[in-house]
Amino acid sequence: MALPEVPPSTAIGEADQRRSARGGAFSMFVDSFDVYLPALVLPAAMAYFMPPDLPASVRATFTTLLFTVGLVGRPIGSVIFGNLSDRIGRKPVTMISGWGFTIVTLLIGLLPGYGSWGYGAIAVFAALRLIGGIFLAGGYAAPIPLALEQAPLGRRGRVGGLIGVGAPASFLVINTLLLGMLDVLPHSGFLSWGWRIPFFLGFALGVAYLMHYRHVVEDDSARTARQGARQPVVELFTAHRALIFSVFLFTCGYWFATQMSVSFLPTLLVQVLDQSPRLSSAVEIIGSVCSIVLIMVLAAAGQRFGRRALLMRWALVLAFVVGGAFALLVVAARAGAPVWLIALIAVVAKVLPSAPLGVILVYLNERFPASVRASGYGIGYMFGLILPGLYTVWLLALSAIMPYEFTPIVLIVFGGLLMFAAVRRGPETNPVGQHAPVVASEVVR
Repeated sequence: MALPEVPPSTAIGEADQRRSARGGAFSMFVDSFDVYLPALVLPAAMAYFMPPDLPASVRATFTTLLFTVGLVGRPIGSVIFGNLSDRIGRKPVTMISGWGFTIVTLLIGLLPGYGSWGYGAIAVFAALRLIGGIFLAGGYAAPIPLALEQAPLGRRGRVGGLIGVGAPASFLVINTLLLGMLDVLPHSGFLSWGWRIPFFLGFALGVAYLMHYRHVVEDDSARTARQGARQPVVELFTAHRALIFSVFLFTCGYWFATQMSVSFLPTLLVQVLDQSPRLSSAVEIIGSVCSIVLIMVLAAAGQRFGRRALLMRWALVLAFVVGGAFALLVVAARAGAPVWLIALIAVVAKVLPSAPLGVILVYLNERFPASVRASGYGIGYMFGLILPGLYTVWLLALSAIMPYEFTPIVLIVFGGLLMFAAVRRGPETNPVGQHAPVVASEVVR
């Protein structure tokens, strides 16, 4: 497999490995916190940024567009910071990108609303999300590859799981905070200033993350060994075209299936199915706790039984089990089912897409040789978000031929099947039962 190609130097001890692993997990936590904060908070606060007489579908579209524009910036950032990470090192890129998205998060929390700036408030919000998305890409292209490169082979699945739980852990913090504010603050107080609190917390978390990463050690000899005559991005798209296309198809499929649960589910519950924001937050809290457990379980299973084998099976779970859960959710809500039943179905739809995240992080990094790992992983992961990130467009287009609330099912099934096809054509990066590891030349095709 590709990762052992540049082994950690003897200068990197166990304490450094653990610190790097914590840094990768912290990076995923802060990144997910900043990325998904609008998708989770704004359904309850969108009246601050829009006139009250807009139709529900238009309000839902505005809400999801504010999330989507941040995803558009991430592919741009993956090219910039992925290339820099392979050239100048993982740690410097982590610090540069970290300060960028931390400051942007603070600026979003200071924005005025529709009453002061009209639609200009949403326009500035969108611009800041775009800039923040560019910087956030560095949080994938630098600290995560470094943590996995420094992890011992037998612990790589565990480290991937630890990094992966950063995402649901951030959802847990956001929604616990949101649920508490909705219970304590009057509605007018939440709309005028309460929604800002999670963004200010995101700024504080970003500063804490940067303070931690100052102590992470990167081996200079490993960075020197990675460097070649060509720019990493050029090498990636000349020598490894088939590989990057395969990874793109994989991530595109995964995100088509996952965006509906991670990003659109709160909007679907609150703005389309007329459920309460408290129910949505409760679903996110319970789902986040379950996701943390399941991510670690699947990460261990992938280490033991093979990552490709696990991901192939889970792709079918996404297509059919999660797709079915969304259908049941809509039917139950429209039929006036008990709140506990709606919440249970929503938790299933929330948890299953996030469960293989730790396996995916390791699998994608193992696919690329060291000289282009940050570029390949960052670009493959982020460019795979572009088409799924435009899900508001696909949902509105599908609503012309079917009810809007059922449109996510089409994207979920399509994404799961695309992910299955991409994984099936790829190699096993953790060949269980083989005495010798697969080297980079055998993985990169």
